[in-house]
Amino acid sequence: MKQVGIQWIVKDVKKSIDFYSKQLGFTIDFVGDGPKFSILSRDNFSVLLRQLHNDGHVRPNRIPFTEAGWHTTGKEAWDAYIWVEDADQLFEEFKSKGVSIIKPIENTEYGNRDFEIEDIDGYILCFGHSNS
Repeated sequence: MKQVGIQWIVKDVKKSIDFYSKQLGFTIDFVGDGPKFSILSRDNFSVLLRQLHNDGHVRPNRIPFTEAGWHTTGKEAWDAYIWVEDADQLFEEFKSKGVSIIKPIENTEYGNRDFEIEDIDGYILCFGHSNS
């Protein structure tokens, strides 16, 4: 495989484009009419953002996770886990841009060093690298 892309339903594609490009440093690859659809990427990770015609369809993983009683706060209900070269550097970059960091960088029981952020629609992205 060469690259991975995930598609999320968002409330407002324009606002999501601004968040991913200005705060997370993603490149805008495509913006459709409206815009109601866009593709942004950073390194080998792409996010495809789609705005539907009516509201109420944004559903980050934390919603079913908390509804099912898996986790009371929804933290660790990642919508994406992205392996990076240097999680510490990326953590500092996002922190300096005021990104909503919901779990600070730390070593984990599964052998990674990672941190979690929340985007403007409530999607949780975890960025980490292996400690081995």
